[in-house]
Amino acid sequence: MSPVFNILLFALALIVVYTWIGYPILLALAARPTSPHHQPVPPEEALPLVYVLLAAFNEEEVIADRIRNLQSVDYPPDKLIVLLGTDGCTDETAAAARNVAQQDTRIRVLEFAENEGKVAVLRKLVAETEVEQAPPHLLLFTDANTMFAPDAVRRLVTHFGDARIGGACGRLVFTETGNASENPAEEGAYWRLETKLKTWESSLDSCLGANGAIYAIRPELFWKAIPTNTIVDDFVIGMKVREQGYHMRYDPDAIAAEELPAVEDEWVRRVRIGAGDYQAAVLCKACLHPRFRAFAWSFWSHKIFRWLMPHVLLVMALISFLVAGDAWLRGIPFANAWPAYAVAMGLTTLVLIGRVGVLLRNRNQGGRTAQLCSTCDHFVVMHAALLAGFVRYLGGNMSGTWKRTPRG
Repeated sequence: MSPVFNILLFALALIVVYTWIGYPILLALAARPTSPHHQPVPPEEALPLVYVLLAAFNEEEVIADRIRNLQSVDYPPDKLIVLLGTDGCTDETAAAARNVAQQDTRIRVLEFAENEGKVAVLRKLVAETEVEQAPPHLLLFTDANTMFAPDAVRRLVTHFGDARIGGACGRLVFTETGNASENPAEEGAYWRLETKLKTWESSLDSCLGANGAIYAIRPELFWKAIPTNTIVDDFVIGMKVREQGYHMRYDPDAIAAEELPAVEDEWVRRVRIGAGDYQAAVLCKACLHPRFRAFAWSFWSHKIFRWLMPHVLLVMALISFLVAGDAWLRGIPFANAWPAYAVAMGLTTLVLIGRVGVLLRNRNQGGRTAQLCSTCDHFVVMHAALLAGFVRYLGGNMSGTWKRTPRG
């Protein structure tokens, strides 16, 4: 085996190991071992006005429960205004919202006839808050199928007592019914890792982006020029907060819940988000500059390297299978081509273990073994969807219009 191929495989393997093992370890060591960044809870009279901005498309089934959930949060009623923008709905979303709100003047429904996409609606809702010339306030973004824990809004608001904080993001959990008061469904290894990374990154500098289910920002930091075809708008809006010199805090105790998404629609969602990730890398490229120091390191390591991982793994697979196949046909001893054999066998084993996990999961068998195997399957499918998303991004198919995500 050519030394060049050995060196290339070794270098690519180092990237994989650093991204998934090295970076989390280094980040854990660098992060400040502090409790969540809570400022003292302001007295009632000092709490800011909060505009809850919610864009919805054909959410007739859940919008009534969502409005009731927002009406019941533990926050002064006279300091919470909900702006619901319906994006060219073809169902009774607006009527259902008005019916449950009735005489509650805090709930304002704005119907937009044309389906332009989530970002277009959010831009209009932010503009609406400016027209009202409201006193100092915060913008809180959420989704129609999300349910806040009672104290979620208060927890986010406490972070803004620090003038350096431009935004705060809560934690999304999945439950069987989407009720935030229920115990969350068991989180997979990947989701648990993501929660840890967000917490550590927030303590070190700033969390990367935000979660569209629950995050708040100062109104002057909303990026008004965000393209209407932006797919991962929450990530981009959050990154632009940091780009403007402020920090985004991650608060794992500010909880929002959503119902588990339907498994059969997971692939389509992942591919769409994958395409949005590459779009976001371009929109947020300023944050990769060394002047952002620890934040730039996190962005490169946590996101950019991950988004390049399908390409790295694909090159590794091509090299290893071609070299191993050639060595086998030519009778070259295993010792002279072991790196190629090792990578080829490792990638093949990873895929096979993942398929076993799917089989065990579908039969409700396997226990911890099934969980481990399913993690392997998640790893493979996630990277395959990212690669498909990259192809979609290159094709320019980046429409901002949306479909309601099936649940359960």
